[in-house]
Amino acid sequence: MVDLNTSTLEEQLRRAEEAAQEVSRLEQLASQAPGLRERIAKIQRQEERELNRRNALDLAEQEILAASEKQGAIPANLDTVSRLVFSLYSALKEIDNHRKAAVHAMGVVDQMDYEQELEELGEQQKEMGRDPQTVEYLVASRHGQTRIKQLIDQLDPDFGYLRSCDMKEPLRRDVANFILAQVVSPDKLAAEKSQTPAPQLPAQPTGIPRPTSNGNGFSGDEDEHNDLSPF
Repeated sequence: MVDLNTSTLEEQLRRAEEAAQEVSRLEQLASQAPGLRERIAKIQRQEERELNRRNALDLAEQEILAASEKQGAIPANLDTVSRLVFSLYSALKEIDNHRKAAVHAMGVVDQMDYEQELEELGEQQKEMGRDPQTVEYLVASRHGQTRIKQLIDQLDPDFGYLRSCDMKEPLRRDVANFILAQVVSPDKLAAEKSQTPAPQLPAQPTGIPRPTSNGNGFSGDEDEHNDLSPF
């Protein structure tokens, strides 16, 4: 009975020792898990980065090629746009020249009307026994730059350099205004739009001459926009 118990215990011991060795082996193997996981994660990150790098490099090469192809058309497009811009500039310049010529001619009309009115009122003053020179200032106040502009506006009340143009799109509006600014000073345009008829001046004693004009219906100190082509 004792031998049987000893044999059994020895068998259990052997199995226990084997189990202990297996546990030790498994513990050693398990201890390697964190390091293995880190190595695997590192390799995966490297592979992912390399994949992203290759994809991004391919995309960059495609975009550069597309940009280069588009840029190849720029010289021809610029040439076309330049011709169109110069055509628009030339047309606006011609319009401005015609308007200036009209103002000059209307200045003559205003001068003739001024002389006629002054002569008629002067004769009336003589008939009433008054000095005809007393009406010179009154007559002069009715003529000049403001009246010339009124006469011009009567011929074309709705005139505008960009009349009937679609100006809703900002880029189109900026381009049009930029080209127009090369023809007519923006300050001059704003002044013409805001200009209102001058109030009638009261009669003044004799010796007051009619306000002078430089022949185009504007006072001599008005600055003219430089006639410079942008091209």
